[in-house]
Amino acid sequence: MKLSQLAAAAVVFLAGSASEAAQVWTAPAAVKVRPQAQAPQGAATTAVIAAARNEFESFQVVVTGPATGVSMSLEGLGDGKGHSISGRDVTLYREALINVPIQTGGDGAAGVWPDALVPDVDPIVGEKRNAFPFDVPAGESRAVLVDIHVPADAAAGVYKGTVNVTGGAAAQVAVTLTVWDFAIPSTASLRSAFGMTWNGPCMGHGDGGCGNYDAEQKLRARYVQAALDNRISITLPVMSSPIKSDGSGGWGDYDTYAGPFHDGTANTRLPGAKLTAVQIVGDGTLTNVVKAWSDHFKAKGWIKALFNYICDEPPMTCRWSDINGRVANSRAGDPEIPTLVTTTTAEAAANGVSGIDLYVPVVNFMEDRPGTGNAGSQRSKYGATVWWYQSCMSFGCSGVGPGYDYTGGSGWPTYAIDSDATRNRALEWMSFSYDISGELYYEVTMAYFSGDPWVNQNNFGGAGDGTLFYPGTSGKIGGQTEIPVESFRMKMIRDGMEDYELLAMARQLGLGDQAKQIARGVYPKTYQSTSSPAALDSARSQLAQMILHAMGKDSAPAQPTTGETSPGTGTGAVPPIVSVPPAVFPAGGGCSSSGPRSAWLLVPLFGLALLRRRRSAA
Repeated sequence: MKLSQLAAAAVVFLAGSASEAAQVWTAPAAVKVRPQAQAPQGAATTAVIAAARNEFESFQVVVTGPATGVSMSLEGLGDGKGHSISGRDVTLYREALINVPIQTGGDGAAGVWPDALVPDVDPIVGEKRNAFPFDVPAGESRAVLVDIHVPADAAAGVYKGTVNVTGGAAAQVAVTLTVWDFAIPSTASLRSAFGMTWNGPCMGHGDGGCGNYDAEQKLRARYVQAALDNRISITLPVMSSPIKSDGSGGWGDYDTYAGPFHDGTANTRLPGAKLTAVQIVGDGTLTNVVKAWSDHFKAKGWIKALFNYICDEPPMTCRWSDINGRVANSRAGDPEIPTLVTTTTAEAAANGVSGIDLYVPVVNFMEDRPGTGNAGSQRSKYGATVWWYQSCMSFGCSGVGPGYDYTGGSGWPTYAIDSDATRNRALEWMSFSYDISGELYYEVTMAYFSGDPWVNQNNFGGAGDGTLFYPGTSGKIGGQTEIPVESFRMKMIRDGMEDYELLAMARQLGLGDQAKQIARGVYPKTYQSTSSPAALDSARSQLAQMILHAMGKDSAPAQPTTGETSPGTGTGAVPPIVSVPPAVFPAGGGCSSSGPRSAWLLVPLFGLALLRRRRSAA
């Protein structure tokens, strides 16, 4: 048999007798392959994906045991015309498992889930890590995420390569990547403001007090870099404020460690990527502090990213009566710097507050379920620019206040470990549908403060709540340089951000209405956030076809985009969007969430304690 025939036929590879066979199969990126998962009937043994230039695209190679000493490699992909994608643009991650002791919300499930992504060779500093080899117990499955970045200058066309599986399971998995003839930007069009408390990385890497300042700043920069390569902006790129309360201070350290992420000169895989949202660190209620930040950021050309976080969820972290004065002080420092408060326009008006530039409601209050106080879209109550956030309201907030969890519908967007992967990817699609300009998230290292994040990720009723990284210490993942280990959920957010870029590009080409129709076909409402890889594939293919047609490039093929393949064929055929299909590899149980509200964590900038504040529904 030819090698290609062997690859196509090899769903089963003997590791002993037929009853002890190891299987190798592929799965889309937008599913979570748990240990008990088995190869579906007619499971695909190839991967067919597609992406724009400067976009990441992934799929999973799964081994069902028994198998020992399994390793994988993908040297690169080529188009047969001298063009290739390799090196840092191809990363393989072993999906490490974590136990979820208590289910998150109505559709979560206790048990073991994949989340931490241990790289073979990390793309941050380029060191070999201990992703391979690994063992797979009999009857269980383990997955490897194959993550490919299409270079910004790649030639359009079809690229092919092979994932070599060696060890106790030996296979060759054929990969076909279609590169669309357009590029998406390195700097995200959808702004993001993700918090990372001043000593979060320090805590996870054994120095909670950040005693070795230079080393800890460099470690923090690696976290900012990893987030930016996932199209996420960390709002606090340095550990401490460069400006004192009296307005004095120096910008030397800030410019050294944060400057490259503002200038687009950091060592990111996305060339020229820049932070899209940075908050004033220190007392932003003081006019001279605001002026100092404004003057420096204007001089450096960074001012578009700057905002002033006036208050988080009043009245929990400040009195309503404080806000007007804080806004006035900020405007005295610079009236052009947006003032931000996490609240709704209705709450602000009811409490005599005005003049807020950026209202940031929780997603549940932008449109709640029928029969509630915020039923129907509330978008018209906000101005041209509004951000939002998802919180523990998406899964019930560990019983704080009346229950917000429910078993009907398909749940709210959530970053929980034990939720369907498509729910982790939903908020960015919804941002386009609801004309939202930015996404806020309270923290990315929360579990670093509650024990070993590799063992316990549970906070406030949610597995993974407030944590999108794992501490990549040398003892845990090998190598010499300690790095952040990305979570599977962070890749889903990144994919959502890239989906947004396709939607935004269609809008720029005059196809905004059609793009919204497509987006709503995947995620119709804020409380309908469960979709499927097939629906995502179909939507992305339609968007690509629209973009190529509008650009006069109809001859360029538009293929599936999330690794979804037809069982046994590898053709990548997907159905048209007519409804929201059930998710593949469901989390188990129903879907989540409804009721009152939770609140967001106010991340203290200085001090070891992290406080979570909530309030029940008004």
